[in-house]
Amino acid sequence: MSDQPHGKLLAALAVVAMALCYAIGTLLAGRHLRGTPPLVVALASTAVSTLAVLPIGVAQAPSEVWHGETIMAILVLGFVGTAIAYLLFFALIQRAGANYATLVTYLVPPIALLYGAVFLHESFGLADFASLALILLGVALATGSVRLASLRAGRTEAREAA
Repeated sequence: MSDQPHGKLLAALAVVAMALCYAIGTLLAGRHLRGTPPLVVALASTAVSTLAVLPIGVAQAPSEVWHGETIMAILVLGFVGTAIAYLLFFALIQRAGANYATLVTYLVPPIALLYGAVFLHESFGLADFASLALILLGVALATGSVRLASLRAGRTEAREAA
């Protein structure tokens, strides 16, 4: 955590907590909402989360009147970035299963690092790259793209060649 300035610690913890919530929510949805259409689950989860954060949003809203561009940005981000993403996510849970869909949550931290670098000009350290490699290896192992036996065989071949 020493790479993170102390002011950004809360933000880093929020990203970790969000990934954990996605993982838990996915498993719960796969277990308890198996027969429910993805559209219903996406609509319900979006509505509940909107109601949950509405008081905080109203309390922090600027006092000036919002312009059409601001309202359009909110609607586009809410619809494209949330509603469609949830619909696809819950459809993935229904079709591929919760265990497979949970792997999507492991891709959130690398995407957050990428966004931080591109949009906020944050820099990557060695620990960031090592963490990214571990996450991607974990996803590859979990999806079956890479098997431990093939990794072991590759190491054995490398030793024999040396």
